[in-house]
Amino acid sequence: MRRTSLPLAGTALAAATLTAGLLAPTATAAGEPAAAPAGDTTCAAPDARSTVRFLDDDSGVPNRAAGGGCTINDLIDDERAWQNRGAFVAHTTKVSGSLLRADVIGPGEYARLIVTAAQSGIGGKNGPAPYDVIFDGSKESFDDWGYVGGRGFELNEDGSMETGPTPPTGGLGLLWYEKEEYGDFSLRLQFRDERADSGRSNSGVFVRFPGVDPAANPECKTNDPAWVSVNCGHEIQINDSAETGGNDPRKTGSVYGFADLDLAAAKPTEKGVWNDLEIRVVGQQYTVIRNGEVINEFENRPGIPFPGRPTDPGTSGRQFAEGYIGLQNHDTQSVVEFRNIRVRDLA
Repeated sequence: MRRTSLPLAGTALAAATLTAGLLAPTATAAGEPAAAPAGDTTCAAPDARSTVRFLDDDSGVPNRAAGGGCTINDLIDDERAWQNRGAFVAHTTKVSGSLLRADVIGPGEYARLIVTAAQSGIGGKNGPAPYDVIFDGSKESFDDWGYVGGRGFELNEDGSMETGPTPPTGGLGLLWYEKEEYGDFSLRLQFRDERADSGRSNSGVFVRFPGVDPAANPECKTNDPAWVSVNCGHEIQINDSAETGGNDPRKTGSVYGFADLDLAAAKPTEKGVWNDLEIRVVGQQYTVIRNGEVINEFENRPGIPFPGRPTDPGTSGRQFAEGYIGLQNHDTQSVVEFRNIRVRDLA
């Protein structure tokens, strides 16, 4: 990422110039080209956490708007693999210096950002793992995903994928990342509801399910490959439909059937708005974060039945230590777009 000289410090134009420069592809400290963000080059779904974080370390510096729809957290690239810790600290120093000259942060906050970057260990030999991008908007990354079920997914020209095709046919569809199983992880992605009529879309993100082969997983009690994830994984719901008369009482962020949220707890947004979703699974503890705010926490203890579906496996049948990640195509009316999907090992 590139630092831009800011002669107009303190103005909105300066902040916008800062953002444009920092988001532009350029050479990194490791000598490799930095990838441009998938889709929009501005931050359509800004990191809304209240403070600036370096993966698991909190600087305590307020996460202010920095122009172009971005926040400070968006401009400091703590997610990717760095050549070494010094390269990441140098990057943070450049970004922080530009923010200081633009009057986005003060001198004390500038120092705190650099100190926290060094303490975080990012880029170091024993530091935290970076995020691995498993969908970047390219056809190559889209082809890494497998598909089962009746309704599919389409790759869009803007670097997103959506539940499709149009018109969709058949039953429930599942797009799953078949290259790797994950144990303890942080999954981050962006989604938005693009349903054409006045209704709201229904979709979901499945985690920790044991593949899609019913014969290999008889405990999942289904003959439909798309339903192995439903019966033996956990679905993190995507659904901002109305509380009354909506398409499902379980709203966005619900751990479907086991830790359900109402609409207020889901923190809904309007259609057409990109949302940032993080799902953290450590051991059997599930945490759901929407647009920087924790909206749900669930401990996957054995012995909890699936309410209203007594023949389906309860939590005792969902105690996998690792599993796959998948996206749901729920119904013929719903259209949900996804982009920028990445995973970090938290083991």
